[in-house]
Amino acid sequence: MDQERLFASFILDRQIGIEIALPAEQVVEALPVGESIRPLPTGAFFLEGIMHLRGDAVPVINLKKRLALAATGHGPDAKVAVVQHNGKRYGLLFDDIRDVLRVPARAIEHLDPFLLSDETVVAELIKLEEGRRTLELLDLGRLLPNDAAVPEREQPALPVQRSYAQFVVYSCREQVYGIPVGDAREICFFNEIDQTFRSGKVAGALQLRGQTIPVLCSAALLGYADRAADPTDATRILVLQSDTLSFGLIVDTIHQILVVADDEIMPIPGHHLAHVRGVCHSPAYGNVMLLDVRELISAQVDRIASMSRLRGKDDGRNEACSATRHVITEHCYLVFAIGKHYAIELKDVQEIIDCGDFMEVADGDGLIQGIINLRGRIVPVVGLRGFYQCAEQNVVGRERGQDDKLIIGRANGNLVALLVDEIVTIYKQERFHVTPSLRPELQAKKDTLDRLIEFVNNDGLKEHVLVVNVTNILRNHLRIPDRDSEAQPAAASGGHTDHS
Repeated sequence: MDQERLFASFILDRQIGIEIALPAEQVVEALPVGESIRPLPTGAFFLEGIMHLRGDAVPVINLKKRLALAATGHGPDAKVAVVQHNGKRYGLLFDDIRDVLRVPARAIEHLDPFLLSDETVVAELIKLEEGRRTLELLDLGRLLPNDAAVPEREQPALPVQRSYAQFVVYSCREQVYGIPVGDAREICFFNEIDQTFRSGKVAGALQLRGQTIPVLCSAALLGYADRAADPTDATRILVLQSDTLSFGLIVDTIHQILVVADDEIMPIPGHHLAHVRGVCHSPAYGNVMLLDVRELISAQVDRIASMSRLRGKDDGRNEACSATRHVITEHCYLVFAIGKHYAIELKDVQEIIDCGDFMEVADGDGLIQGIINLRGRIVPVVGLRGFYQCAEQNVVGRERGQDDKLIIGRANGNLVALLVDEIVTIYKQERFHVTPSLRPELQAKKDTLDRLIEFVNNDGLKEHVLVVNVTNILRNHLRIPDRDSEAQPAAASGGHTDHS
């Protein structure tokens, strides 16, 4: 098999048609020039200036000057590709962004050594469309050589080396809080709770599959005076577990799963707020208080334990209700829409992010729609509308809706960003069924839709929902080999775990 590589391409000079390619993993991001470049008169002749990017001064190189082109200027619509080399970031000035493309090894041609000099920065060409399109492959090692005369200085850690934690983010009285995902067990729609056991901060009890789950009021635990606010359509019960204790927490709204870098969590000084692990800042929610579940319920442990030993009545209705009214983070599915409902196992989801902007692709089969830089890691974007041939396909240039989301799927050490119209819910389903048949246009993708679940929608109607197999999308269609060294050959048939 001819191994393929992923490249980002840019238009260096629109007038004479010079197209430059860079390995996609070297491109951190691409952004408009605007008025962000400040001249630096003391620099090299090809140094256009510097631009400030999130606290870092990034030198911007004018490649037209470096390559001695006749016209070296750029217009207001020019772009800067930010690349990373030797632990540093540099900006490369281009007329425009072209696309992202997957190139077979046979299309890369090395220039003869006698054509190269010490000033050469392009040593390879990419020839496509039977030679009608040629890209010059820029060698950052030649463009930005190491200078042995400059003493080495300690480089900051690359973003990919940072550690991250996941939190379920919810609102309580207009303040946003985060609970570690590892402590979350279920997200239930708010329903009538048994107030027989109401006492102090305990609002009542919830019956889940015959088990009595104490329910506490989040506002009361957090010290709000107006803790008895009326529930709304957005009110949820977040079922948590601390050690061996299970309990519910009434919250105003549950937002999403938020990924936070550990070094971005600001600790609380002193010991008077032991239930607050720290504070992080989110562009969407502002300051988020991250809670320590064990400390949050420390004064309620005995009460929760005594209630948990009670066994609720189970006349069959509780089980039916639980199958339609609550969702579980273990053995459960994320349901989303791309014209119709599909699902993905929650264990295969790393996070959900806003669609935003990504570098678009114009490849032949339209499989990869673009790439994103996810904290220093290049992740391909697959538009699932186009992949599964739904109506109004996601094509290059399509105007994305405000509800569009990227589901970051993971399998065997690899990531893929799945572009969907909207997130519907997280849904519990203990059993699944093997997909019996698919319509003809999906036959080529049947390895990615090898199971279905029964989903009860908001109207109370039951529908069969196909489940996306992330492992097989990555392995069989994107042809990305497994990264995890511990991945077993037996998993080659798919990434789903049998819970039936």
